[in-house]
Amino acid sequence: MLCQISNSAGPQEGKGRQGRTGSADSDMDIAGLPSDILVEVTASIATRSATPLNDIVNLRRSCKVFRDATAARKVGRCMAVHREWRLHWWDKARFLSVLRRCAASGNPEASYILGLEEFCNRRKASGLRHLLHAMEHGHAAAAYMMGMITLHDSLRSPGGAEQALERLDCFSSAPASSGPSRTRRRMASVRREAVSVMRRLTLRRWRMPEPPTPCANPWCGKVESKRAEAWDGDGDDERWFCSQICWWKHEYCKFIDKI
Repeated sequence: MLCQISNSAGPQEGKGRQGRTGSADSDMDIAGLPSDILVEVTASIATRSATPLNDIVNLRRSCKVFRDATAARKVGRCMAVHREWRLHWWDKARFLSVLRRCAASGNPEASYILGLEEFCNRRKASGLRHLLHAMEHGHAAAAYMMGMITLHDSLRSPGGAEQALERLDCFSSAPASSGPSRTRRRMASVRREAVSVMRRLTLRRWRMPEPPTPCANPWCGKVESKRAEAWDGDGDDERWFCSQICWWKHEYCKFIDKI
């Protein structure tokens, strides 16, 4: 039984004595452990397990103390929801229910996926709220998608580009010591993550309302040094841009091309 851990010592031979056995039984009642320790253990399982939902459900059914521990907000906040994508295909209603409960507990990954799910199903206002919540908790891909969505809308309405830059500030404000190569690698990694989630959630492709207006500077966007093409076709050449908005318009075009 999970609520009780028993340790017993088997028979041991004493020196110079035969047939003499000794045993020591010690019982530790899990119900006597502090609740915060039980919550920490449960949250660790939710974070590290390859099948977090099944493990948490089984733990919840084991006994009352773990049932109470699994109900803690920290468990929902730590749930590795990105490992439960198969549930999206098998039981989408349950998948969304899990996402909503975890998002309500402050899980940024759940808010991110739920936000894109809402956005892809034409519930834009709700989707942006979830994405904003994830972005405020430091979720890089959520900030990236907020910027891409705002840039997408800015092609139809003037002034939106500046708002997009504010939402993409977590990338553009990278420390100078990190260097452009590290910034490009981070950008490519976040782009791949965003594209992967979008492809899982919808088969519809984004279409540009119209191509971004070309920059008046003839050198803007020119390749400074050619890089070898990545195995997934996601290589990034070193280009020079006259402004952050030109750089992000180029990134927007790459994102649209990938999805």
